[in-house]
Amino acid sequence: MLKKKLEQREKPELIAIIQHMLHQEPELQWLLMTALPTASSRKSSLDPEVYRQQVLAAMAAGENQRKRKRGESERRLSAIKSIADEFATQENYAAALTIYEVLITAVIEHFNDYQDEYVAFCVILTGCIDGLDSCFAGEAADQEIHLRVLRTLFAIYRFYTDSGMDLDEDIPGLLVGKTTSTERRVIASWARDALTHKGSERYKALLAVLERTN
Repeated sequence: MLKKKLEQREKPELIAIIQHMLHQEPELQWLLMTALPTASSRKSSLDPEVYRQQVLAAMAAGENQRKRKRGESERRLSAIKSIADEFATQENYAAALTIYEVLITAVIEHFNDYQDEYVAFCVILTGCIDGLDSCFAGEAADQEIHLRVLRTLFAIYRFYTDSGMDLDEDIPGLLVGKTTSTERRVIASWARDALTHKGSERYKALLAVLERTN
């Protein structure tokens, strides 16, 4: 309904609407500086730094406005993730992956800096997994995309494993079930490195499966 109403407006009206919205929510001005998931943005490249700054601002929002807007961090992070999801839906997997990578890297890096956002951060990490899986399946012939997806999935898996937390999603299943023998050897090298730093039985189990399927 909202999209239909916007499509009925003339360009000057849309500009006026955007200006009034930005007057009320000036932090959204960054959206004017980056490509968004539309048909015309199919070949547009994204600046990861723009998204990284917005993710950092979103994580800090809960601390700065906790009494006024509870759940603000999760709302803002989910809004950023929805942009990645839309890019993936439009099969612009490179753009989608760029945003997923930024989100996941920042959340993992700053997970312990905002302890009250534990649930929000877990929701974002888990929510990105399906999108990463879509990027992997959608770019079957792009080895670079495949390795980036696998590296990002393993980063989530390693974070949860090293933190001693349970992850409902079956990342090992994705790392093993949909990969080539060459990709599994790369994943095995990551698992061995992780095992040297954290002697978890999970890494041993993953390595056993990877070696058995190679």
